[in-house]
Amino acid sequence: MALLRLIPALLALLLSGAALGADPQRYVQAALVSERAVAAPGTTVLVGLRMQIHPGWHTYWRNPGDSGIATTIEWTLPQGYAAGDIQWPLPERHAVGPLMNYGYAGEVILPVAISVPASATPGSTARIEAFASWLVCEAICIPEEDRLTIALPIGAAASPDPATADLFRQAREAQPKPSPWPAKYARDGKRVDIVFEAPGLDRDRLLDVYFFPYGETVLEHAAPQRLTVDGGALRLSTSTGTVQSFPASLDGLLVVEERIDGRTVRHGFTVAAAAGAAAAPTAAAGAAGETDLWAALLLALLGGLILNLMPCVFPVLSIKAIGLVAHAHGDRGVMRGHGLAYTAGVLVSFAAVAGALIAVRAGGAELGWGFQLQSPAFVAVLAYVMFAVGLNLAGLLPVGGSFDAGGSLAAKQGYVGSFFTGALATLVATPCTAPFMVTAMGFALAAPWPIALLVFEALGLGLALPYLAIAMLPALARLLPRPGAWMEVFRQALAFPMFAAAAWLVWVLSLQTGADGLAAVLAGFVLLGFAAWLWLQARSARQTARLIGGGLALLALAGAVFLIPRDGTATAPGTGAASAVSSGSGPAWETFSLAKLEAARAEGRPVFVNMTAAWCITCLVNERIALDTAAAAELFSAKKVLYLKGDWTNRDAEISRFLASHGRNGVPLYVLYPPKGEPIVLPQLLTEASLRAELTRL
Repeated sequence: MALLRLIPALLALLLSGAALGADPQRYVQAALVSERAVAAPGTTVLVGLRMQIHPGWHTYWRNPGDSGIATTIEWTLPQGYAAGDIQWPLPERHAVGPLMNYGYAGEVILPVAISVPASATPGSTARIEAFASWLVCEAICIPEEDRLTIALPIGAAASPDPATADLFRQAREAQPKPSPWPAKYARDGKRVDIVFEAPGLDRDRLLDVYFFPYGETVLEHAAPQRLTVDGGALRLSTSTGTVQSFPASLDGLLVVEERIDGRTVRHGFTVAAAAGAAAAPTAAAGAAGETDLWAALLLALLGGLILNLMPCVFPVLSIKAIGLVAHAHGDRGVMRGHGLAYTAGVLVSFAAVAGALIAVRAGGAELGWGFQLQSPAFVAVLAYVMFAVGLNLAGLLPVGGSFDAGGSLAAKQGYVGSFFTGALATLVATPCTAPFMVTAMGFALAAPWPIALLVFEALGLGLALPYLAIAMLPALARLLPRPGAWMEVFRQALAFPMFAAAAWLVWVLSLQTGADGLAAVLAGFVLLGFAAWLWLQARSARQTARLIGGGLALLALAGAVFLIPRDGTATAPGTGAASAVSSGSGPAWETFSLAKLEAARAEGRPVFVNMTAAWCITCLVNERIALDTAAAAELFSAKKVLYLKGDWTNRDAEISRFLASHGRNGVPLYVLYPPKGEPIVLPQLLTEASLRAELTRL
């Protein structure tokens, strides 16, 4: 498999080898270059690692960001000579999906100061040797290395090398300078504000401002950095990374792009921001902040659209499928009304769920996306609702209208039904997370609450958009089949996805409450079925019998409500969702704890962390197709990976903090910790190929 993944890279090398120079087998052509043609004893000379990088590929800065490895140089020097540290030029940002990396593209020189001892003999030649290694990436990453040498003549007086003068002039221009602006930072939960005292700074000249931290875990690299310039202060607001204790000084580079005299100039400043109180953010948002908001809204909209394809939402969307067909060829006004009612139900419900989440988190509670499904009472009620909807679709609980050959519904009842179908779609969508949602929700929960609600509403609009588009656009509606007698059979068949959803929720509840909670809800199902039967029988009976049947049905319904479990039980190690979803063929795992993670990392052992929950359909699918396989077990064993699984089915403060440290508010979350270096966050939609690709790099 590893060989197959290298075939495209090898073909690219063969096709473009001439552009790279003498060695077509590399993505980076490296050489040592000297600023001096002749060095003098007792002086310092700059020797640079010159890297010519294949177009579209990049290497890494001292802090590579979310993934990657910084370039390293090991020197072999004559006796008495000494090499300093790499003088890193200003890096660039390289966004790769949801990750943000820092590095270099095109051509870069990494200068290093070489000290020539006073005892060096004029007329001699010093052999400078370096073993350089780097990681070069595009769609794939390839480690490369080279052993390089350069002969440095020693003379009585130093002389520059004209052949490299321009190279080192550009290298000096790319070096950061000490910041002229005092800086402080303040931390509030996940939010970090870095404030620079910059009187006289012209906001209109600024094109881009970005802070590159030296520490790999201090800030969340992919989080937006919102810019505000007001009252002589430049403020960048972003999110914390995975660091457990924040440093006394936040060190890094502030890179500023501005327009001066019609041209774009890029400056870099070394920063040591002391911990301290930062001024309150201004109400006016800068242009960068506005850009971040629009990006978050777009990502939320796309995430909501993709939610329609997730298995969590399918059972409820099946209800709307029959409604679409019923109204597609009828009164256009009625169909538009249903589309708007369904959309209103989604948006109102998203506002309610998001508002509760924001309010509770503001009070200090550690909750995340899907938090309501951590409540056994809510899961039980939702299971009842799914079961009742299934009974209704099967014709055993006739509430509202029913479909006939013409496919007409009572308009008033139909609009209410569409509204509550939208609400139900929202509730069952929360166990799922889709691509693009993570970044959007991370932005929302770090922003003021009006902006947060706006982002969540964009997510809801994405969920409702397909149905709304069909309802509002006649051309799309005409693509649907015409209503007919087949609809009654189709409607009854749709009862079974609802029953399956109810069964899944009961399984979730059994993991939360144990056997007693399971027995109570199953008894509640019996009472719900009995209430439905009584209601159906009473409809065709005489008035007295209707009253008695209706009363008994209400008593049965009250009994089902009474049996709803109120509290969950603590999940014992090895008995929760993490255990339940294991097929037995996958790699052996242990229950997650921060202590186990830190102990394994201290030993230099690779660790794979899987954050899951029984109510997370995406988690279960990922584990079935990628993790609980014999191939994964073999790979974990070969790489000696410690597999830690965290069960978030019930609320767990330690897991909530771990999720937050990675900028997440829900599951799934997959994090791979190499023996050395920073953790790697894997995609939410996991495949065996993506898992293998990361593990084979260990």
